[in-house]
Amino acid sequence: MSVSERGAAIADAVDVGAVTPLAEAAASGAGSARLGASGREILLDAARDLMIVRGSSEVSLHAIARRAGVTAPLIKYYFGSKEGLMTALVESDTARSLGQLEQLIDLDVSPTQKLKLHVTGIIRTYARHPYLNGLLNRLVRESESEASSRIKANFVEPLIKAQRRIIEAGIATGEFRAIDPNHAYFLIVGACQYLFATRVPFGDLMDGAPSQDAFVRTYTAAALDFILRGLGVAPEQN
Repeated sequence: MSVSERGAAIADAVDVGAVTPLAEAAASGAGSARLGASGREILLDAARDLMIVRGSSEVSLHAIARRAGVTAPLIKYYFGSKEGLMTALVESDTARSLGQLEQLIDLDVSPTQKLKLHVTGIIRTYARHPYLNGLLNRLVRESESEASSRIKANFVEPLIKAQRRIIEAGIATGEFRAIDPNHAYFLIVGACQYLFATRVPFGDLMDGAPSQDAFVRTYTAAALDFILRGLGVAPEQN
C-alpha cells in the first residue's frame, strides 16, 4: 500500500467515526507502517522515520503529515496536538526499557553486572530511537506542565532512581569509588546518548561510521570499559 493509500485508510477510519486497526498497511515507503497497524501507529512511525532521517527531534506537524500521506488535522484527531503525538511517541518508545529496568533492579547479581546491563540497555534504546534523548529534553523543557510532568514521572525519575540504587550499592560493596550519584547519572547517560544525538551531523566527518551497526557495537564495549574504569576504586595514593 502506498503512502497516499495509507493516508486514505486513516481518513476512512475517521469518516466512519472509529479508530480501528487498518485492514492493510504494507511496510514500504515513507511512514514504514507495519501490517495491520492502526492509524495512530502509522503516524507514530512517520514521526520516528522523519526524526531519524533528519537527525533531529525538531519536525513540524505538517512534515509528519506529509511523511504519513495525510493532512495535519488527522494528527490532531488522533493525538489532539503535536505535543500529544510526541508524548505518545516517548511513552511507546520507553515502555519496554522501563519494564526491563524494573527487572534489572531485582536481579540477584552484583552492582557491576547491573551497571553493565544498564549501560548496554540505554545504548540499545538510543540505537533503536536515536532521536529520543533530544525529544525527551525538549518535551520536559517546552511542554505544558501536564505533559512535562508525565515524562518526568514516567521515564526520567525512574531512570535516575534506578541508576542511583545501582551506584550506591556498588559504593557500599566497594566495587565503585565514592561518587555523587547525580554526577554519575550525567556522566553515564551523556556517554550513552551523545553518539546518537550527533551521528547525522558528524557522520560525514567520520565516513558514516556513527550510523553503522558495527560501530555501535564497538562503541558499546568502549563505553562500558570507560565507565567501569572511571567508577573503579582508585588505588591508594602514597
